Amino acid sequence: MLVKTKEVAPSVYGITIPTPFLVGPVNVYIIEGERLTLVDTGVKTEEAKRVLEAELLELDYRFSDIELVILTHHHPDHIGLVEEFDHATIASHEKTKPWLEGDQRFFEQKNDFFRELYTAHGVDENIVALIEKSNAYYLKYTSRIGIDVTLSEGDRIEGLPGWSVIETPGHAQSQISLYRERDGVLISGDHLIAHISSNAIIEAPYKGETERPKTLLQYRDSLKKCLHVKRAFSGHGKPVEDPKALIEERLQKQIEKAKAIKNLLGEETLTSFELCKRLYPQMYTKQPGLTLSETLGHLDLLEEMNEVKAVNENSVYRYCKVD
Repeated sequence: MLVKTKEVAPSVYGITIPTPFLVGPVNVYIIEGERLTLVDTGVKTEEAKRVLEAELLELDYRFSDIELVILTHHHPDHIGLVEEFDHATIASHEKTKPWLEGDQRFFEQKNDFFRELYTAHGVDENIVALIEKSNAYYLKYTSRIGIDVTLSEGDRIEGLPGWSVIETPGHAQSQISLYRERDGVLISGDHLIAHISSNAIIEAPYKGETERPKTLLQYRDSLKKCLHVKRAFSGHGKPVEDPKALIEERLQKQIEKAKAIKNLLGEETLTSFELCKRLYPQMYTKQPGLTLSETLGHLDLLEEMNEVKAVNENSVYRYCKVD
């Protein structure tokens, strides 16, 4: 965790904001460019707002001084206070839009998709209810606001000379990272975190898509895009001082975990939820969405490696080893 507000790189300041979530505090960043920029905002609580106001004052800034807000992805601990900056330009990936704009059709389609997904993977109804309750809880901590500028791969950001956008989907479909070429600094959101591997959370298809994204495979591709980075400043925890080494370690551990899941499968034919319960016997009822994402993501990886296959039996997918 960053300690108070401090300059973490030339013209970049880190601020640590409390959250009510198990993930703990979130880091947001001030960049002193041609436009004063805030990267992520923290969660929508009075405590978070007070801390952000106080820490900005340490830099002799107020909310009204912020000219540009860039959101790394759509999760509530990163976008919750964005409505406090409705005077500023709001920039994010296109896939953040429906979350911030409260697109009811998007939410209805998402809920329908997940109902079908959970049924197809043998998830118990009581666990589905827990996931839906958890999702509703997190949405209470977000904001509603329009997006002024959409950001995508390679974009240069007006008002932040020297910075560009790297699309890094995996943890979230809307995830972007900000890269400064002259010193190799990356503001990574939740893409790269020193103390924990980011969960590649399963999401529904977005507009124009027909199938769920295979998020762990995306995440692995996104990690490989950042091997050149010199230092990374994360949404949670301490800076990543050797991104290349950490990325290589994460990629290898994902392969090792996938192989462990294959061994756990043995000669049986099981649903992803049955495997999830075996992998996380103490956690699957406490964090069902995350543990199921983790399990399904590694099954996707095993399928890509041609180590397992999914068989549709009576509209339920079961996994077995490839002969």
